[in-house]
Amino acid sequence: MASQSEKNVEIGTKVISEINDDAYDLRVESHRSQLECRLSITVKDTENSIAPAELINLLKMLDISESVDLEQLAIFCTEAANGSDPQSFLIATGTEPTVGKDGYFELFVDTGEDEIELQEDESGRVDFKNIQTFTNVEPDQLLGTIYPPEPGTPGKTITGLAIPAVEGRPAKLRAGDGVELRNGGTEVYATKQGRVSMEREILSVVEEFVVSGDVDLKIGHINFNGFVDIKGDVLDDFNIKSTKGINVNGSVGACILESDGPITVGSMAGLGLGKIIAKGDVKARYINQVTIECWGNVFIENEVRNSTVKATGVVSVAKGLITGGRTVALEGVEAKLFGSKSGIKTQITSGVFFPEEDRLGFLRTRLKSIAYQLKKIETSLPALQRKPLDQMRPALREAIELRMKILGDRQVGITSEQEELSKELAAFQSDDHPTANAKINALTSIKEGVVISLGETNFEVKQEINGPVSIIENSQAEGIRQLTMSPLKISAENLEDDALQDAANGS
Repeated sequence: MASQSEKNVEIGTKVISEINDDAYDLRVESHRSQLECRLSITVKDTENSIAPAELINLLKMLDISESVDLEQLAIFCTEAANGSDPQSFLIATGTEPTVGKDGYFELFVDTGEDEIELQEDESGRVDFKNIQTFTNVEPDQLLGTIYPPEPGTPGKTITGLAIPAVEGRPAKLRAGDGVELRNGGTEVYATKQGRVSMEREILSVVEEFVVSGDVDLKIGHINFNGFVDIKGDVLDDFNIKSTKGINVNGSVGACILESDGPITVGSMAGLGLGKIIAKGDVKARYINQVTIECWGNVFIENEVRNSTVKATGVVSVAKGLITGGRTVALEGVEAKLFGSKSGIKTQITSGVFFPEEDRLGFLRTRLKSIAYQLKKIETSLPALQRKPLDQMRPALREAIELRMKILGDRQVGITSEQEELSKELAAFQSDDHPTANAKINALTSIKEGVVISLGETNFEVKQEINGPVSIIENSQAEGIRQLTMSPLKISAENLEDDALQDAANGS
């Protein structure tokens, strides 16, 4: 056990030299690992205390010279000569080494963790729905730069020995899934589509964006390069766009859902404004007042009501009904029931590739609109040209001249558009679609008022057709054929061939 007379010793302290003579006792110590030199003296004979020159020579012998503070040395000698006996007096100082700057990672994209700053438009309005804070990234996109740590500055002891510099710490970053380090580990690149996630110093690109609740003002519109999974509902006027698919467990309001992949929703009440655009299959339990454009199959469990449904595959409501609106499919339409007892107009078209039909309809509608606009311009321009401009007030003359220029430019522009669209319409020809199947399957019935379009045949049901029944075009006479229901995979063309063969054998 230490005695009470013992003193605490500073870590890094070392006695370099001790001098004991008749005039004084002098102790030279290094402190802080040779960064400081401190002197302690007890003078016995003030007349013969240590002189500055003597002390300088002593320190030189100990290799302490460059770091000596001569002004402090003079003060020390003066105090000693005055009998003050200075203790632990700082006489020389070395140079501390400096720690280098730590390495760091600079991220060039947003991860969605920061709060968004809402911006006003030119009118001073703020769109509270455009609040998405993460950045969509693409393969080979530069995500950020890793900067290496910098070396520190070397130090020097009181005796002039070098003290090595301490280098900064490297950036703490690891490449996770979808991320690759390049250029000697100094640059970070994405290897796939998605959004960037940083968790526990691991940078990754994730292909799924999950919303645990509803899509509302807290979430805003979603535009994501990946798959979007909504656990709750999507409220009116919130739109979702993705590249790999959308899933909504709950209901969707008057929104636009668009994806390069499949789309699945619980139900959707679009109020005539809702729209689904999918390059994969569409699935739902219930659809009401929604427009669907699907480059795939549409599968609805219970009901399609007052909606426009277009598909390049099949439209199947095998256990439910299609009532109101228009349904177009290339590979067939099936439902338990078509139409309603009230006779609501329900249009069913099968065997048609809707993108071609839509383009043809656009060409005809646009050309009709252009013809009307040209007629109005041709009526308005002569009337303006007959006005005596030289007799008018300058302001009125300028207004009429401006109006004539606008009409003239408009006439030239839409005339050119008319020529291009007329050429496209004249050359328009539908492609051959081997999977086309002009066939409709009804499990229970097709109600009065349903309009059926199959190939060249348009047929309005005047009297309810009971099922189960398959409806195909009658190629030998106007109208339709009602056949025993068969799966949609059995094509209308094969069924028609069989019917013609049976008719030939019967004759």
